[in-house]
Amino acid sequence: MTMQMRQVRAFLELSETLSFSEASSRVGLSQPAFSLSIQKLEEALGTRLFDRTSRTVSLTREGEAFLPLARRLAATWDETVEEMADLVAVRRGRVALAALPSLAARILPDAVARFAASHPDVSIRIADVLHGTVVDLVLAGRVDYGFSVEPESQDELSFTPLVSDRFVAVLRDDDSLAGRARLTWNDLLSEPLISMTGITSVRRRLDAALAGRKAPRLVGEVNQLATVSGLVLAGLGVSALPALCLPVVMRPGLTWRPLDEPVAERTLGLVHRRKQSFSLAARAFLSELRSLPDSPMLSGLGDEIRFEPFPGSA
Repeated sequence: MTMQMRQVRAFLELSETLSFSEASSRVGLSQPAFSLSIQKLEEALGTRLFDRTSRTVSLTREGEAFLPLARRLAATWDETVEEMADLVAVRRGRVALAALPSLAARILPDAVARFAASHPDVSIRIADVLHGTVVDLVLAGRVDYGFSVEPESQDELSFTPLVSDRFVAVLRDDDSLAGRARLTWNDLLSEPLISMTGITSVRRRLDAALAGRKAPRLVGEVNQLATVSGLVLAGLGVSALPALCLPVVMRPGLTWRPLDEPVAERTLGLVHRRKQSFSLAARAFLSELRSLPDSPMLSGLGDEIRFEPFPGSA
């Protein structure tokens, strides 16, 4: 026979009142039902907890020993129920996500700020990492979901498009090309090119955009966007990056121009394990993404950014 929490509460009421009629009234049970609850608890524990006479009720030695344990059980139960209520109401919890640095810098901050304001006791952890690490973290279950380009040949993963951004040219503001409103890829490739390394999703999309064209004269291949910025500013060459990378790259002395002929884009979105159920906190954060097109963080990019219809929860 298993001890039940309602039986423990009945025990606590009776140990306080030492009256079956008063204790049964407090818990909202008839006196026979209350007496049966105490009896079932004693049977579950294998010992008498109360001595009863026609006029008095008192705790046995075993009842006195059980009293602090029962109080601890009740307190732990109440804390557990309260914590679960907070989780359901998204007053507590944790959201862990992984995102490409460009997304972490430009797309997510407004959503994080809004979420933190409405859910101050829910912690948010963001890993700003390269695409391969985003996929690894999602597959390992170390994050609720990731934001990146669409994974290649990952049967365990699902991808929901969020936003597309176009490649733009990044160059010094005194470069001869900076006087033009828009540039073509042929314009850009007339100068030395600084690129991300082949392990990055940006480089793979760049290589696809340049397929069939004159091979670029690469003068630098780096892993970090900030290094691209420094090398372009130093006059080593120009670069081509997705528009969402601009917040990380741009600094005084640099400018950017749209790239045409052809327009090269990448699509970014939500990466998560198939048939995965999100926590309520993780769902609540996704709902903040619904208003991203109005984000002030995206001002100044114009047609270089295009949002896809994106659900607030999955």
